[in-house]
Amino acid sequence: QQQRTQAKMDTMEVPNYGTVVVCPYNNAHQILAERLQKHLVKCRRQYPNAKITACPFNNAHHIPEQELKLHTKTCPDRGQMESFKYAIASTPAPPPQAAVYVRSDGTTVLATAPPVEDVKQDDDENWDDMDAPAYNPAKYCANNLIIRKATHKTAAEKRQFYEDERVRHEMLKKGNA
Repeated sequence: QQQRTQAKMDTMEVPNYGTVVVCPYNNAHQILAERLQKHLVKCRRQYPNAKITACPFNNAHHIPEQELKLHTKTCPDRGQMESFKYAIASTPAPPPQAAVYVRSDGTTVLATAPPVEDVKQDDDENWDDMDAPAYNPAKYCANNLIIRKATHKTAAEKRQFYEDERVRHEMLKKGNA
């Protein structure tokens, strides 16, 4: 009896630990409720032949395939999905207000929405055709007060690098003053 339904899944409160849930793939797995989703992904991979499927209303509900039909009728999360799907407003939405719109040719039209011809489409944007220069981080760092670190250099190269950096910073500070 290693397979259980999520709806009937055992949960228990462990003092100083939290709510523990028994895995539907293996009863020996007892997981914190917060970590259940992550565990189910791993356990599903570990048991690929298990005839367990995920609930369409809550992906944390893993149910044996033969019980899925019953579970979808009694799933506690079904109500949330149904209320979202069939939302009923307490008051009807007001009808759209008519307004006067001016077309691109200068004529006016009375409508509830702007004329389609006047709506601009931004489908023409292509960042590859822009004339902006490419970003060069080495050039940016060389021209700004950025502290750089000498890596993969010998001791003599590091001494020279830090001396050049000191001179570069002094020149940049004089230029900004």
